[in-house]
Amino acid sequence: TNTSAEKMYKIDDHVACAVAGIMSDANILINTARVQAQRYTFAYQEPMPVEQLVQSLCDTKQGYTQFGGLRPFGVSFLFAGWDKNFGFQLYMSDPSGNYGGWKATAIGA
Repeated sequence: TNTSAEKMYKIDDHVACAVAGIMSDANILINTARVQAQRYTFAYQEPMPVEQLVQSLCDTKQGYTQFGGLRPFGVSFLFAGWDKNFGFQLYMSDPSGNYGGWKATAIGA
């Protein structure tokens, strides 16, 4: 079966992501990112800058590595997006919440 479509998601009109890892964790974080992007657009009447969206989601991921009783999210993301400040951008995040910008990269199998 072709599962590539199930590992790529639209976050907002200007950002999409690819996923590697535990899909149930990914679904929670994707929905969180979508809500964050919509809240930003509602508040500021413009799309959320790509890195700000990635950083916000990674802050959530990192928070789950800090406290007892919480399991870290077992998912890595590759975010591709465009904003008016920096144009096209590519970011990768790992389960720890660390992220970085790339010119080209890949995740998953």
